[in-house]
Amino acid sequence: MRGIEDLRAALEALPFGLDDVSVQFAQAAVASYPGGFRPSSVVTLIGGGLRGLGEHVGWTNEEHASFRDNIASCKAALTSRRGASSAPAEHLSLGEWIATLSALPAYDRAALEAAAIDLALQQQGSNLFAMAGVAPAPVRYVVSFARVEDPVAEVTSQEPGDIELKIDADSAWPDSVYRRLAQIGRVAVLDFKLQGAAADYERACCLLPDAWIEDPKPDESAWSPSLLARWSADAVVSTAAAMETLVPRPAAINVKPARMGSVLDAITCLARCRALGISTYIGGMFEIGVGRSQLRVLAALACPDGPNDIAPLDAERRRPPRLFVHGDEPGFSAGDPP
Repeated sequence: MRGIEDLRAALEALPFGLDDVSVQFAQAAVASYPGGFRPSSVVTLIGGGLRGLGEHVGWTNEEHASFRDNIASCKAALTSRRGASSAPAEHLSLGEWIATLSALPAYDRAALEAAAIDLALQQQGSNLFAMAGVAPAPVRYVVSFARVEDPVAEVTSQEPGDIELKIDADSAWPDSVYRRLAQIGRVAVLDFKLQGAAADYERACCLLPDAWIEDPKPDESAWSPSLLARWSADAVVSTAAAMETLVPRPAAINVKPARMGSVLDAITCLARCRALGISTYIGGMFEIGVGRSQLRVLAALACPDGPNDIAPLDAERRRPPRLFVHGDEPGFSAGDPP
């Protein structure tokens, strides 16, 4: 197999054995997060003495509490199938087990699916690179900044150097802000978050012609050819099928497995974009642990040269020019700190 075109089918066919499931909740201190703490859950699937991990990216404690309840139900169902026997649960294919998650919320499905892929790959002594027949490439990445009145001051005070940037745009910014951002020479993505109007996007496109214009509010009838060539879709791509409905076709897509509720659907989207000549980059939902490492694996596999929003979280240490992902370890994780 070469590339990612057949990767989903190959993963779904993997044998998958599950003995136990658990979830651990924690709050990680993140200064930029509302309240200063980011809730986080890691689900662990155990099978054959091996452990697969997945990260739940819910924004609130309530979402994580609901996830714990769903994990408890999953464990109860597993125990019921096993009965009084100490034998492992019945083996399914990975695809068959993932299909049982369809009724769960997107973030729950994504976490469980990532853990299942991790476990199945470890059980086979393989990884995504071996499955796809490609070597991991060094990953380009960006550091994200929320919307502020003076983004240049914010960027230069917090992220000096040459690391590229993804900046939430404000349609109220005067031209002078865009010109100063252009002088920095590091802005790879301007995210409008479905706000603003065509004139705002055109102005940004003109003053920062090398940046992707992410999530302009749909109004393509008023867009210039230059803007059409630079527009990137994010929020509307909740499934691979949703990407197919976009008219006109975007020039790039920010692929987020957690938003899609499925690593497999993200792989389908990446493969389809490659076939259509659409640029891609991997985006996160503020993953702080194993989920961020898994995003880096997908980026190294499918779009290493895109402006992937998977920067190291530890701003106190020097961020490397590119991220390097291990390609010789079984499972679905890069092995490096987030």
